[in-house]
Amino acid sequence: MTMSTANPTPAELLAQRDEIDRQIAIANLDGLKAIQAALKSGKVATLAADLEALVPRLAQDTAQGAPCQQIGNVITTVRNVSNFFDDEVARVQAIVDAQAAG
Repeated sequence: MTMSTANPTPAELLAQRDEIDRQIAIANLDGLKAIQAALKSGKVATLAADLEALVPRLAQDTAQGAPCQQIGNVITTVRNVSNFFDDEVARVQAIVDAQAAG
């Protein structure tokens, strides 16, 4: 990519940012994998399912609905965070694999 240093175009700046973002992602891969592994180990690995099994023990009426709603939020968050790291590791690994192949 050739860029004029005095007045880079928006497209040139975006290309630079994309390259920096790619490099940061690659540099973070080991940390991403470590977080992914931690989310799949120990109590964290079963936390959402364990909590979900306890939900029926909570009152479901509107007066007592806050605890049920909050535990639902925790379950959703645990699953979403785990899914995020799975997706992010796959995305960055694909970048690394493409770079190694090219």
